[in-house]
Parts: sequence; structure tokens; C-alpha cells
Amino acid sequence: MAHSKQLIEKLDDDYRRLFTTIRRFGSFYNNSPSLTMHNGVHKFGDISVVVRQDNTQVKHLSDGLDKLNSRLDTCAPDSVWSIVVLDVPSRYGVFYPLRPGYLASFDTYAPSDRVNAMVERERLNNTYREFYGCITRMTEAYVESETHQRIRTIYYPIHNNQALDAIVAVDIKESRTQDIVDAYNDEHHTVLNIDGLDNIYSERGKLPCANDGPYQVGFHYLDVLKASLAPSFLLATLLHLAFHSFRRRDHSIKRDEMTGLFRRDFYEPRFNRMNRFAMLVIDIDHFKQINDEHGHQTGDEVIKACASILSSHIRSEDVAVRWGGEEFVVMFKGIQRNALFDKAEQIRQAIAGKKIMGLPVTVSIGGHVATNTTFSQAYKAADAALYHSKHRGRNRVTLA
Repeated sequence: MAHSKQLIEKLDDDYRRLFTTIRRFGSFYNNSPSLTMHNGVHKFGDISVVVRQDNTQVKHLSDGLDKLNSRLDTCAPDSVWSIVVLDVPSRYGVFYPLRPGYLASFDTYAPSDRVNAMVERERLNNTYREFYGCITRMTEAYVESETHQRIRTIYYPIHNNQALDAIVAVDIKESRTQDIVDAYNDEHHTVLNIDGLDNIYSERGKLPCANDGPYQVGFHYLDVLKASLAPSFLLATLLHLAFHSFRRRDHSIKRDEMTGLFRRDFYEPRFNRMNRFAMLVIDIDHFKQINDEHGHQTGDEVIKACASILSSHIRSEDVAVRWGGEEFVVMFKGIQRNALFDKAEQIRQAIAGKKIMGLPVTVSIGGHVATNTTFSQAYKAADAALYHSKHRGRNRVTLA
């Protein structure tokens, strides 16, 4: 809504800058020398001088028109359609450029009718009296009959001694207004329009020194929606990628890459802050032999399979940690000694009950339940129980 008002100010400033540039041509005109020319069309580069009768005194305006055109092109790129200087009372005309159809149209200008009618219509006769008002005049948009181009004409009358000497007519493409709107939208990431239908908000403006009525600058809710979809989608995608990147990073910090179980270096500090334990230490039997006889890749698959079976037999509140190599530590929450033994047996039997990579795989388990102790002491007790399971033939559970 604030940008609607700013765009109106932008349009006003842009056209007033054009008017100021055109008015500066008046000084050049008044100080230009005159040349005697004969009836006909005289070319000076892109400028054509059309003279009605022989021995006419014609202002030499080529350099000034070149500079005016260059300056206008800077103010309004690719918007100047033509520049015409008409002598009053129409003895000659200077055209930049002389477009098809202009010559025939100029030939119909009679000193006392067409030019006078234009002067009267655009109220150009007494503009020298307007100290603060609009010295220039701008028509409403129309389609030029000779070229079928949609334009606005800016008239600047040049007076001397209270008499109208000449009229400068600068044709500006009507698309100039939309060009300003488009450039503003690009710069400020807005979706404003001119006289749009069904706008949900609009501000009223009027082009300076123009004959037509006010216009509306506003925006439609669909344009806002369309414009917001792309950045919203991009933002959502970036947030999605950032979230998954964070989760992967968080997962890599917490979890062992091979098994998906918690890492020892992540969870051991938490165990060290505990004083109640119901834990199992699990070790894969004859693992070195599996590696030696079947290769490390098979050994890795055995570790992953045992970890998967282990994970499927514990609750979400229990914690399974890959403690190192083929050894795992499982910490249970709120479980008694008998229940701990039963859980250990379930895990042992589940692993022993199926071949992994075509191999019979078993585990030995040691467990311990204690309160008011340290993790180090609890782990030593469970590890000692594991040693007894190994010593007694493996593939068994022992609780300390």
C-alpha cells in the first residue's frame, strides 16, 4: 500500500523530468542562427526540415535536436517516438525523424487553421504567463494516424515578446508509463498495476500537465499470491534442505554410521551422570574368525544384522550403543533383574535363531542391575558377567 503512493510520486517525477528537459530546448531555439532555405525537404542526418516556400528563414536546430533526443533517451530509454518543431505560422517544420505519413500530414497544415486549432485545443497561446503552472502540455494517449503507434504528445510552446514563435512536439510512447511501473516492480519486488480491474487496494494519481483524467495504482490479490509462490517455495525448499542437513549432521554426531545405534562417544558422558543401571553388554561370538575366514565386508554385514535384531527387541525409551567393534551396550529404563534376564534371552535367541549371511551367528551377553553406583562400576560388573558367558561356552546370558 505504501509502494502505491511511492509509485505515483515516481510517475510524477519521471514525467516532470521529461518536461524540464524539453523546456531547456527553448533557450537553444532562441539563440540559434537562421538559414535561408527553399521549398522542399532538406536532410541533416536523421533530421529533416520541410520548407513550404522559397527564401524562408529557418532556424538551424540540428545540434540542439540531437542533444535533446540524447537527453530524452537517457530520461526515458526507448520511449521517444519523434520530435517535431513547428514554426508558427507553419512556414516550415523540423522532424526528428520524418516518419512515413508525416510529410503528407504537414502539407495539410494551413497557417491559419490547423496550427491555430492545435494552439487553441492545447491552450498553448499564453503559457508564458504561467509562472508556476504547466508551461508544457501533455495529451491523453492516442493512436497516431500516420504510424498507428500509441503515443502521448508533449507540447512546449516557445514565446518571444508575448508571441508564439514555435511549438516543440515530443511524441512519447504510451508504453513509457508501463515501463516505469515494470521497473518499479522489479526494483521493489512489488506487483503494482495501473488501472487494474478488481484491485483489492488502489491509490489515485494524475500525470502532471496531462489532459486526461486520474489513474489508479493498486494491486490484485492474485498477483500478490503468484508473486509470493516462487519465493515461498524457494524458502520452504531451503528450510527443508536445512532441516534435513541438520538432521543428518545431528544423526552423524549421535549415531554410528554402520549400525544406526548410538555412538559411544556421544552416550558415554550421559551414562557417567547416572546412578541407576539395568544394562546388558553384548558381544558377537567368534567374530575374529568370521572376519578372517569370510572377509571384513561379511563381518560388517554380521554387525549390522545383529544391531538390527537388537534394535527390534528393545523399547523406544531404552538405549542401544555400539560400544566398539562387535560389542554393544544396552541400557534399559525401569526394568528389574528377572525382566532383564528375559530380555537378554530374547535377544540371544533371536540372533541365534537365524543365519546371517549364510552363517550361524551367536552372541554372549552379560548383564547387571544396580543402584547408587557409578557407570564404571556397573559396566565392570556386566563385563565380568559377559566374560563368564564366554568362558562357559558362549551363546548364553549371565547376570552379575
